[in-house]
Amino acid sequence: MLNWNIFKKLFLPEYPQFPNSRVASYDELLTDGLTIGTLYIGRQGTGKTTSLARHLVDYFKAYPDRAIFVLDWSGSITDSILGLIANEPPRVSEALTARLVYDELGNPDWVIPLPEFSDRYGNTYEEQAQRVANNLVKLAPELVADAPFLAGLGLREIAPQLFRLCTAISDGTDSTWQVTEAKRLLRDLPTMRQAVAKYGNKVPEAKWFFEKAFISLKENERELRTYAILALLGVIETPTARARVGYPRPGWTPREAIRNGLMVIVNGARLINQRNTQHYLFTQAYSLITSEMNRRRPADPNDKPVALVMDEVYSLISIPGMAEEIGMLAPLYRSRKLELYIVLQSLSQLALALRQQIWSIGNIVSFAVSNFEEAYELSQQVFSYDPKTIKLTAKTDTGQPIVETDRGQYLQIANEIQRMKHRECIIRRYQSEKLLDKYVLWVKQTKNTPQVSIEKVSELKEILLKERAVRVRDALDVINRRKLGNTPKQAPKPPAL
Repeated sequence: MLNWNIFKKLFLPEYPQFPNSRVASYDELLTDGLTIGTLYIGRQGTGKTTSLARHLVDYFKAYPDRAIFVLDWSGSITDSILGLIANEPPRVSEALTARLVYDELGNPDWVIPLPEFSDRYGNTYEEQAQRVANNLVKLAPELVADAPFLAGLGLREIAPQLFRLCTAISDGTDSTWQVTEAKRLLRDLPTMRQAVAKYGNKVPEAKWFFEKAFISLKENERELRTYAILALLGVIETPTARARVGYPRPGWTPREAIRNGLMVIVNGARLINQRNTQHYLFTQAYSLITSEMNRRRPADPNDKPVALVMDEVYSLISIPGMAEEIGMLAPLYRSRKLELYIVLQSLSQLALALRQQIWSIGNIVSFAVSNFEEAYELSQQVFSYDPKTIKLTAKTDTGQPIVETDRGQYLQIANEIQRMKHRECIIRRYQSEKLLDKYVLWVKQTKNTPQVSIEKVSELKEILLKERAVRVRDALDVINRRKLGNTPKQAPKPPAL
């Protein structure tokens, strides 16, 4: 006897349950539409990380002259990307690995240095000092709002002058003092006076400020005005964080990555229990990348696209000061060819400012979500209302059918989104910056990927990390020897950038 279900599966086409959609054999984003921005959303275990990792590896292979920056909060997309690369044929894997930079935050033995101030970044020390001061303001918006004359004044006025002075102080090599010495300057007034007298002529505005407006203050007033700066810089007092931001030479720079088509993966999994330190270091890496993008001339045909992936990086999507800036990245940096990817489990992870701006992102790849209200919001953003959808057919030949209301239609779609299976997704995509794909894609199951070998991934991580890292103890030794006017132990030279 013929089984009707088997017959349908074998001979009849499968139609999606979503309106204005078409079946797609696999999840594919179009390269020309990536500068419009991309949002990946789906609850844990739906397959979104593997899908994005495969997309990034395919993109990395297809465009060897384009840079990719991956900021990974949990370490999951790091393992997926490295696992996929390790499983490539040897020749392909070797070529891709040669273009990888693996930066593991919080490793107790090895650190990839990323000082706040370096002449290798390509912009002026003045720009770098303001960048670091602005980062502190964004990391503590509550302090600035609640105490504008103490915390706000310290972060907006004292911090830039302090960092200008740090960049003017030579440590006896070709580098400057770093933020690791900033607290010493604030707490040790004799050292502050000596630094201003010896190096202040390089930064006359900072020299005037400290001589006329800061050093003359009473001790308790200085403490009140610098409390916020000291508190925020206190998060980098851990050995690994000090080694990272205090060592004079960067292990990688955004300029190098963009010039050479590298993929830089910053893995913050080891710092999940050190949330404030993780916030600072991710914000630093993000600001260095966007600072380099700001150097681009809008619509320059010679510039190559640059991808920036933020996988649930809470310091960037949940802290209001940073989230507001992230929300403007996709529309403002489109002309600078930035391809932004934001990865979420739910919309509730977003700060309010970013939640209001998130739909300015063009490409949306949605897997199953847990929250029904968010599924309903997704259905409204991804699908257009079809007023011809029939709810009830006409009861008589002369009667009129009852059409589905917009709310009823979106409720049905939200139910489907909430109950999608593992690796099932819907995609709204742009064919180019100006052209939205006519249909929403329904992918019943994303591409199969090979099983990731934990041993291969761990081995690859260790090899990549040691290519650019220095030992934490060696980095701290260089930092601890730093004094005014002395020549410290020569810092070991990292690989040429």
